[in-house]
Amino acid sequence: MCCLMNLPRQYSYNPRLWLVALTLGAGPAWLTLMGLVCGCRPHGFTLWFGLIPIPLGLFVAGRRLIFKCYLVLDGDALILPTGFGRVRTTRIPYTSIERVWETRLPFTVVLSVATKEGKFEVVSAMLPDAGSYIDVGKFLYAQVGRPNA
Repeated sequence: MCCLMNLPRQYSYNPRLWLVALTLGAGPAWLTLMGLVCGCRPHGFTLWFGLIPIPLGLFVAGRRLIFKCYLVLDGDALILPTGFGRVRTTRIPYTSIERVWETRLPFTVVLSVATKEGKFEVVSAMLPDAGSYIDVGKFLYAQVGRPNA
């Protein structure tokens, strides 16, 4: 049963390699495709549309390589990376969780956790694998179902 998992439990919370490859490769792939389609060097909109993903890809790669972040299921709280780039941590006591729900997006699923202090998100693409996401989700759903003592 998910509620009986050994705590504390720590999960790597960094962009997966496929996300890094997708963001790094999108810009050059677009520029190459437009060059082949029109037979000329990309310019104007096609150039900018191809250049914009490159800094985003560098940011995601840098975030994965430089900042090693972890989601932690502790005995009494969830410790979750939040904020820009998900590099700050926020401690969310299980007793303050009011609601948990999922939102499906292309390429990922987001598990949202609502408290009186705000809404926090666990992004499946930041966890190591689908099994980790399922474990975290089951555990947090169980915490909401548990009577607050």
